[in-house]
Amino acid sequence: MIHVACNIDSNYVEYCAVTLVSLFENNRGEPFCVHIVAGGLSSDEQEVLSDLAASYKNQVLFYTPDEKLLEGFAIRKFSKRISMATYYRCILSELLPETVDRVLYLDCDIVVLGSILPFWNTSLEGVGVAAVEDVGYDESERYKILQYPKEDSYFNAGVLLVNLDYWRKHDMANACIDYYHKYPERILFNDQDLLNSILHKDKKLVDLRWNVQDGFYRNPKVMSDSWKKKYGEVLKHPVILHYTNRKPWDYDSQHPLRQEYFRYLALTPWKGDIVLNNPINRIKRFFRLLPFYIKLRRAKYVRMGDL
Repeated sequence: MIHVACNIDSNYVEYCAVTLVSLFENNRGEPFCVHIVAGGLSSDEQEVLSDLAASYKNQVLFYTPDEKLLEGFAIRKFSKRISMATYYRCILSELLPETVDRVLYLDCDIVVLGSILPFWNTSLEGVGVAAVEDVGYDESERYKILQYPKEDSYFNAGVLLVNLDYWRKHDMANACIDYYHKYPERILFNDQDLLNSILHKDKKLVDLRWNVQDGFYRNPKVMSDSWKKKYGEVLKHPVILHYTNRKPWDYDSQHPLRQEYFRYLALTPWKGDIVLNNPINRIKRFFRLLPFYIKLRRAKYVRMGDL
């Protein structure tokens, strides 16, 4: 059994459905138990996700955390699109059954495009988490704020293979809560900063294909041979594609693989819920992107044909 966790609110039910369908479609030989941590989901919202999983012979379990656990917490970065639910991943070891010794946490701005079994089977001996470096890992200012060595690097918290046994042994949930209350001024990128602060010495960094973030697709200043060697194949063949910036459901998304999202949306009850089906959004998109069309602005993203 592969255990997967997502934490959402009502605003993300549709996006969660797309993430799960993409996961199930590309891992049909594997049984999944999905643990959805969410406060305030209606019975209808729970039912649609349960039915979707059941159609693939998989299971969904729901958890409603005590809101008091996050008393004093705040959303600082990206507050317009991120809710307090994002911090629930920090207390997964308290929420999930003790019979679950590891879990693959996935954000719901993700599509899975291949088998996750090799990642799932990653050894976690002696570490709390396996993750991919964040696109901003080289920004020195982050380490000054978080006050740990840059050599320890910085991971993206949207895809995490969590060693729950390790988390329980080291009481990670309370460690996160205590750290936040002690150093709230350090936590700018919300749960991601918090988890990096706690786990910077106790993690394993894995291949980029397990969390291919939006920033990796941005045009480099120079598309050198070394850049192509590092990013070329993984950008063409991501396993876990993570829309970390503008989302495919945003009218002005320029992500070169945004259509992958709609491919899996078509397999959910929200089939046809495409932002550009609205003529007004198409007009807005045209004028928003016109400077790129007429080359007044440099293209933000790589052309896939150039890789």
